[in-house]
Amino acid sequence: MATEAESTAAQRPLESYRELFPVTREKVYFNHASMGTLCTPVVAALTEHIDRHSRLGSATTSTARELHQRTREKMAAFVGAEPGELAVVRNTPDALSIVASGLSWQPGDRVIISDLEFPANVFPWLNLAKKGVETVVIPSREGRIPTEDVINAIDDRTRLVSLSWVEFVNGYRNDLRTIGQTCRQYGVLLSVDAIQGLGALRFDVREMNVDFFGASSHKWMLGPTGVGWFYCRRELIDRLELSAVGQSSFQRTSDCSFLEYDLPLWPDARRFEPGLANFLGLAGVEAILDLMVEVGIDRIEAQVKRLTDSLAAGLQERGYRLAAPRDGVHWSGIVSFSSDRYSSWELFRRLEEAGVSLSLREGFVRLSPHFYNNDEDVERFFAALPR
Repeated sequence: MATEAESTAAQRPLESYRELFPVTREKVYFNHASMGTLCTPVVAALTEHIDRHSRLGSATTSTARELHQRTREKMAAFVGAEPGELAVVRNTPDALSIVASGLSWQPGDRVIISDLEFPANVFPWLNLAKKGVETVVIPSREGRIPTEDVINAIDDRTRLVSLSWVEFVNGYRNDLRTIGQTCRQYGVLLSVDAIQGLGALRFDVREMNVDFFGASSHKWMLGPTGVGWFYCRRELIDRLELSAVGQSSFQRTSDCSFLEYDLPLWPDARRFEPGLANFLGLAGVEAILDLMVEVGIDRIEAQVKRLTDSLAAGLQERGYRLAAPRDGVHWSGIVSFSSDRYSSWELFRRLEEAGVSLSLREGFVRLSPHFYNNDEDVERFFAALPR
C-alpha cells in the first residue's frame, strides 16, 4: 500500500516542485556537485529552529535531541540502513577518517583507491603511511576506473577498497555492487565516498555491499553545510577504535551525574558522535529528506537521467567531448566536457556571464542538474554555449 507521501507525490507533477527553489528565478543552476541550493521548506525549518532557539535558549534542548534521533532514523531509511548504523558527523573527511583511524592496521596492509578521488577520500589513507600501510592508486583509463582493474588489484595484503560512488571530476559512477561482492568474497572491506550521488541517485547500502560510507548534506542532498553522514555496517562497529570521544559517545541518561565517568559506550553508531550535534543543520536536513521522500528517489533519479542524457547528447552533437562514458551503470548526475575550439576557462566564463551556474574542474566544464531543473534550463544552457 502506498504511503501518504508517495500518494501525494503521485498526484503532484514534478514541475510543480520547481517553485520551491528560489534559485530558478535567478539563474540556470547546474552546480549541485559543488553546492546544492536551499528550497523554501528547508529555509522555513532553519528559520523556525533559529527563532525557537533565540526565544527559549536551553529549553530547546530536549526538542532538539528528538530532532536529532528522528532525523538519524530518516537518514538511515534513505540509504537502506538501520538507525544504529548511521552516525551524524560534520562532513565526509570526518566520516572516512573514523574508518582510517579506527581499523587496526599492520605494516604491509594495502588500501586501494583511484587517481580520480577527491582529497577527502585520499588523505585519510595516505596518512596511514606512518603505520606502514600502502595506498595503491588505480590509474583511470579514458575517464574510466575499470571495475576489473580494481578487482585485479586486490591481493592477500589488501584490507580495504575506498572509492567514490561518483567521481567528482567527470561523473564516472563506479560499479559498487560488483566491487562490493568481490570484496565480501575475499574478506576485504569496501568504503565509499557517496557525496556525489547521494540525493540524486538511489543508494542502498545492502544492495551495494557497502561496509562504510561518508557523505555531506550540502551538495545533491540540498541541505545545509555541517551535517555529515557516516554509515558503519553493524557487524563492524566494534572493530573501529575511537580516536575522538566525548560525553555523547557514552550511554548517559538524563539522571546521570556529569561526574559519573564509568559509563559504557553506545552499542551502535552513536558512539561516533562525541559531542553536541548540529541541531540547526539537522532541522534543514530533516526538511529536505521529507521533501525527497515525497517526490520519490526513483522520480528524482529518472529526471536527473533524462536531463543529463539531453545535455550529453547535445554537447556531442555540437562537437564537444565528454570527459567520461555514460554507458550501463556508469552514468551519473555529472556531465563534464571540453572543447578543441575553446578553452574550458573561456567556456566557463561565458556561461557564467549568461546566467548558467556550473564548475570548472581539472580542465573540464562540469554540469550537474537536479530534479527541479527542466528542459527550459537545458535550452538556456545550449543557447549560451558557443557553437
